[in-house]
Amino acid sequence: MTPAQRKIIWGSVLVILALILPLLLTSNLLRHFLILIGINIILVMSLDMVVGHTGLTSLGHAGFMGIGAYTCALLVMKHNFPFFIGLAAGMLHAGIFGALVGYPSLRLKGHYFVIVTFICGIVFNLFFTNLVGITKGPMGLPGIPPPQIGLGENFSIRIASKLPYYYLVLVFIFLLVYIKYRCYNSRLGRALLSIREDEDLARSVGIRTHYYKVTIFVISTAFAGLAGGLYAHYFRFIGPESFTMLHSFDLFVMNLVGGAGTILGPIIGPLLLTVIDELSQLFKPELARILFGVFLILIILYMPKGIMGLIRERAFNKGK
Repeated sequence: MTPAQRKIIWGSVLVILALILPLLLTSNLLRHFLILIGINIILVMSLDMVVGHTGLTSLGHAGFMGIGAYTCALLVMKHNFPFFIGLAAGMLHAGIFGALVGYPSLRLKGHYFVIVTFICGIVFNLFFTNLVGITKGPMGLPGIPPPQIGLGENFSIRIASKLPYYYLVLVFIFLLVYIKYRCYNSRLGRALLSIREDEDLARSVGIRTHYYKVTIFVISTAFAGLAGGLYAHYFRFIGPESFTMLHSFDLFVMNLVGGAGTILGPIIGPLLLTVIDELSQLFKPELARILFGVFLILIILYMPKGIMGLIRERAFNKGK
């Protein structure tokens, strides 16, 4: 069996499993976990477009998620925009801020881009907290309606239960997987790979490194805004505490654990760490954080390239 055939088989198995899993898990609590994992997968996949494709580190993705969440929620609540129009506007708004942050900062060398994204994440959270007239500040934004899909009130479906919302999130995961796959196998993907390996060499052979880095960063932040819109309309309440620096760091860790620069890594990481984080809530909060930290240290020590990186190394060594 060729590697391509194995990928098709494993991909088909994962798709079937993703489709039937919520039907097997009839508990609303378990379906809630699946939706939460799905939203985290979209976020980590969007982050991996920057971390995995270009080798850069972004620590402000929760801020772009918040921009998408507030934009979508406010347009739907205050101006009666259709859900998908609000979602698209949230993506556009997050992408615009991604361009404003990325265009100047991606010209910087070394770790300056990391510092800029870190600071921007904090600044965005301060805006969410202090723009009380728009975001209601620390009180948060309650009463966000569930998604309503269709044409008018008589020809629309209201997604208020967990099972249909899971499949809505799953559709966007499939879409993002397809986009990532196409990026890997396109001119953009090849340019980003060359930038990740040696940016100076890529620039010397005529690749517009700054253009490609800004492009992928804008796409990445737009999909973070998409995840924010899905998050807002699922929980039906958002506040500044949902988009903190700690959340950005958690997303980076999920990407690291799963394996940056792979298709399945950004799926495995959120799945594993979200389950561990939820199970750790059974313990005392302090003990849970200690156990979580020990687990991360072990992952970094023994799987520096993540779970998918370890699997690839084992498969390569076995092939020898």
